[in-house]
Amino acid sequence: MQGAWLDISIPFAEEPSGQEVAAARASLPESAAQQAEWLKRAAWMGTYVTAPPSLELDLEDTERLPLSATVGKARVLHLDDVDCIRADSLAEYEPREGERLLLRTRNSSREWWKRPHGEDFVMLSDAAARLLVERRVACVGVDYVSRAGFHAEGLGVHQLLREAGMWLIEGLDLSEVKVGVHELVCLPLKVKAEWGSPARALVRTLRDSALG
Repeated sequence: MQGAWLDISIPFAEEPSGQEVAAARASLPESAAQQAEWLKRAAWMGTYVTAPPSLELDLEDTERLPLSATVGKARVLHLDDVDCIRADSLAEYEPREGERLLLRTRNSSREWWKRPHGEDFVMLSDAAARLLVERRVACVGVDYVSRAGFHAEGLGVHQLLREAGMWLIEGLDLSEVKVGVHELVCLPLKVKAEWGSPARALVRTLRDSALG
């Protein structure tokens, strides 16, 4: 039996932002070109999907997102007791090729999206990211954001996963999501961009524990 759908997205307007994004949000430009540029600067508010670089076009292109990347069965891992997601912590869950993983940490329970960003959020270590790459995981969802102005190693991990061809869902609220297998539906706006695209993400519990 399937459970009820649970919205794990962060509202676009609530995620605390830096001065540049706040200033951009203050007044929406009139022309289509200016509005596109505004959205490009504001895209990392709320929940968003980041695409791997396209080997054919040499740019990120969420318009070409294969639905199987962010729609289907996903395994939720609880890593609430760690200060940093390390390779040994992830290895215990035996990540598998082609699966979608959602990583819940204490970030979700602290409601980071309602507070100014700090330096103490839980993130993936470089070794953990390399483990995910080695296991050829298709998609990773995390309850934090990787953006300039915070830990440099966090941005390096972000880039490592992308360059390996992995789709990333960032800025999730996983506080109410139980460990186990869920059905995931996460769709970004259908746009071409070099940044990322705002998205809505939903999950519901599945009785069947098989992945696919």
